[in-house]
Order: sequence, then C-alpha cells, then structure tokens
Amino acid sequence: MAAMAHPVTLGDAQAARDAYVATLRELVELESPTSDKRAVDALGAHLEKVLAAKGWSVSKHPREAVGDVLEATRGGAGGPSTLLLTHMDTVWPLGTLEVMPARDDGERFWGPGALDMKAGIAAAIHAVDLLDAKGLAPRGGVTLLVTSDEEVGSGASRALIEDLARRHDRVLVLEPGRDDGALKVGRKGVGGYKVTFKGRSAHAGNDPASGASALRELAHFLLYVEDLADDVAGTTVNLTVARGGIASNVIAEEAVASVDLRVLKASEAERVDAAVRAYRPRDVRVTVSIEGGLNRPPLEKTAANAALFEEAVAVGGALGLELTGAVVGGGSDGNFTSALGVPTLDGLGSVGAGPHAREEHIHVPRTLARVALLAGLLAGV
Repeated sequence: MAAMAHPVTLGDAQAARDAYVATLRELVELESPTSDKRAVDALGAHLEKVLAAKGWSVSKHPREAVGDVLEATRGGAGGPSTLLLTHMDTVWPLGTLEVMPARDDGERFWGPGALDMKAGIAAAIHAVDLLDAKGLAPRGGVTLLVTSDEEVGSGASRALIEDLARRHDRVLVLEPGRDDGALKVGRKGVGGYKVTFKGRSAHAGNDPASGASALRELAHFLLYVEDLADDVAGTTVNLTVARGGIASNVIAEEAVASVDLRVLKASEAERVDAAVRAYRPRDVRVTVSIEGGLNRPPLEKTAANAALFEEAVAVGGALGLELTGAVVGGGSDGNFTSALGVPTLDGLGSVGAGPHAREEHIHVPRTLARVALLAGLLAGV
C-alpha cells in the first residue's frame, strides 16, 4: 500500500489553504454551545447549504432538546464504506468570540471550537473536495455525521451513531489528534456517579448526638471511592464535587457528591461499578442512593482497530508523513463505535492545542496534512 501513488499530495492540500481556512472561519464564527439549540441549528443550517452545494446528499435528524443532527452522504463504488464522525457543538457560551476572536496568524488559526472540533468538519469537506479535484470519489461511499451533543455525552445522538456504524465497514473520528499530532488509538471509557446521602439534622451544639451527619458519611465515602483507582490498570476514580449542610450550627441532613470515572478496559468499569454500589454507610441512620455509571465504553485496542491504524500509517507513508498512535484519557463518539466491533480510528481531524482552553487553536500546515491523509484513506490508496 505504501508504495502506491497517492492521489492527493501534501502540495495539493497546502494549495487549498485559503479555501480550508475560509470554511473553518465560517464555522467558528457561528457560535454553537451545546445548550443553545437555536445557535447549533443555525450552524447546522449553514452546513447543510455548504454540503448540498458541494454535491453531498444531506438529511436532518430533528432533536427536541439539542440541535438537529446532520447526516450527509457521498457515493462511491468498491472498497470499504466509511463513517466520518464529527460534532458541531462546543463548550463555549455565546459571546466568547468577543474575547476570543477567530484569527489567522499565518501558521495557526485561533478561535472557540476551532480545534474541538470544527476543524474536523472542515477536514471532511475539503478531503472530499481534494478528491473531486482529481476526478475521484471515496471508495465504498462515505457518510458524514455531524452531531450536536458530543460535549455533554451524546445522549441524543448515541443510538444514531451506533446504527450508522453498524452499516459501515469502518469509522474515522475527526476529533483532533494529541497535541504532538499522534493519532488516538485508544481512549478511556468515561463515567460518573451522583451519590446522595440523607441523614438526620440536629443542633450542632445542644444535641449533636441526635443527628446523623450526611457530611461525615460523605467524607468516609471519599476515601473509599478514591481507593478504587488502579494506577497499573489506568483506572482513575475521583470525587470531584461535594456539597452538603444548610448552616454552621446544624448537623448536615443531606450531602451530595459527584464522582468521575475513567477506565481503559470495560472490565475495570464493571469492577468499580460493583464496588460503588456495594458501599454501605457506617452510620446506619444514613441512607445512600447512587445514580450513574459508565457513559462511554473505552476505545480499546483490538485487531480491527490496529489494522485500521496500520492502514493510516501506510497512507501517511505515501505522503511522507510519520504517524504515531497514543492512548488518551478523554472520550469521544468513537468509543461507542469501537465497542460495537466496528474498526475505529480517532484523532484524524486536525493538529493543534488548547481544547476547551483560551488558547485553543490549530496548526494550519499540519492540519492540512491531515486533510491529505484523510483524502488518501477515503480513496483507498
């Protein structure tokens, strides 16, 4: 595979810089926080027009509480069919552009949501544009899915993601690569719990023994739950938010804790879940209720995923790129598709730094190399 001529060169991708950056700027300047359906739908309407004008067949999947989801397809014959996963929602509230304006310094493009992950949407569009310019079509056909709630767990998108994944031969996730450019060959599974303790209030000075402190029980639980972490297995368990009590002179009747869970293997999620649910308060007068669990399964190393990564390495080699793989802590929608057994590769959308941070940006030349890589994968070189 590496010895075959690549249909798109790095030079072709770099020559399309202005068009790519123009597309990205349009996307970034349409702010789209997950919580604002109107804003996300405005971006979706813009994308629908852009994709339709470029020959994509576009359909909309209405959603009530979050933005509508876009599905766009381009035909192709022979070879594996590909699902491209992207999302248009961001973590940034409306008005962020006033303090973080979109800007291009020649090497980097800055702006809220540029890296995570509007650059990935632009990569999908322009990778196919590069093939069009060569008179080529994606082998096996391609579906571009643009979801609207990835940043909050993909609750309204997961069923559609999984349904489409089952109908495709492989999934390419256009999230950004690691900051050093490595593709993401593994991701931790992500979960969490809301744990509520209910005890008995009492006057903290006159009659504390009559009270059953929910806060004291939360303190015991903190030590218990964080001891479930396993550095060797890569499992992290952290109690991240806690609140309780109503006044300084009242024994706390209620306390609530939030727990963050990250695992590299599904078996670790099962172990931690069983232990969390087995917790029993030390004070029998305190009750505990537990909500939550694993939200995203881990993207584990599988033979199918490894083969897809090696294909990307070979395509990158034909371009003169040296690609590496990395396992990262954050989850993506690729976690869902990999858990189904569909070959999945993540981190193909862009190269940059600062996701969810004020310095969020992409490195434009390295991202354009990603666009060429994606075009090669779609063409099946």
